[in-house]
Amino acid sequence: MPRLLQPQRHRIGAGFQAEGWREPLALLDPFIMVDHFRMSEATFAPHPHAGFSAVTYLFDDSATGLVSRDSLGGEHAIPPGGLHWTLAGRGLMHDEFPAETGREAHGLQIFVNLPAEQKLRAPAVMHLAPQQMPRRVGDGWQAVQVFGGTAELALPWPTALAIVDVEAGATFDFVLRDGEQGFAVVIHGSGESGGLPLSGGRALSLPLAGRAPIVADEALRLACFAGRPLQESIVRHGPFVMSDEGQVVAALQRFQSGGMGRLSPRTIPSTHNKDTLS
Repeated sequence: MPRLLQPQRHRIGAGFQAEGWREPLALLDPFIMVDHFRMSEATFAPHPHAGFSAVTYLFDDSATGLVSRDSLGGEHAIPPGGLHWTLAGRGLMHDEFPAETGREAHGLQIFVNLPAEQKLRAPAVMHLAPQQMPRRVGDGWQAVQVFGGTAELALPWPTALAIVDVEAGATFDFVLRDGEQGFAVVIHGSGESGGLPLSGGRALSLPLAGRAPIVADEALRLACFAGRPLQESIVRHGPFVMSDEGQVVAALQRFQSGGMGRLSPRTIPSTHNKDTLS
C-alpha cells in the first residue's frame, strides 16, 4: 500500500539547506539517504566515504554547477542537469562545492548502499552529461532517465532515478518492476495519488512491484526512485556504511592512516568555485 514519507529538514550556515529522507530504511533500500538541497557556498571540508556510493544530480534549473574533487586525483565539473556518481567502495576522500560562490546549486544528494560483497571494492567515479540521459514523453508528462533503465551507466546494483515533469491536470503512472520498490519525491508543485495529498517536500513510497497514478493539480516535478532491495544488515558510523562493526573499525583505521588517500583543503576562493551522513 502506498504511504507518505515525511522529510527531515536541516540547514548549515547561510549557504546550505536541505530536506532529506533517511527512514524507514526498509522502505528506502537500496538507498540510504536522499537530500533535496540548495547550496550557495562551500559548506563542507574534504571528508571520507566508504561502503556506499555518493551520487549528486543537479536539476536543470540550478543557477550554477558543482565542482567535485576526490583523492583519486579527479576534479570534475557537474553542470546543471548532470550526474556525478562517486562509488566509495573501501574508501576515498571527497569534496563538492558550487562552481560560482553566491549562486545557488539545486540538486539531489543520494547515498546508495553497496552489496556486502562490494563494500571493499576499489573506489571509482562515473558521470553523465545531460545530453547523455534518455528522454521519454507521455500524455501531459515528460521524463529524464538520470540513471538506471536505459541510461548508459554501469551501476553496482539495480537502481534507477527519473525526473518527471507533469502538467497541471495530467496523470503520471509511477510503475515499479517485479522485485523493485521505490518512492517519488515531490520537488515542486502539488497533486494527489489515491487520496494521498502530494506537495513539495513529501515523498510517496511504493511497495514491491507497486503502481500509483499521480495526478497533478498544478505543474508537478517528481524525482522517482526505484531499486531492488538488498535486505542486508548495515552498520552506519558517520560517513561509513559497512556490513559490521569490524569493517567500520577497519575503515576508520584506513582513513586515519591515509589509506583512503589525501585531499587538501581548498586554499583559494573558488570562482569556478557537502555531503555528510548525519
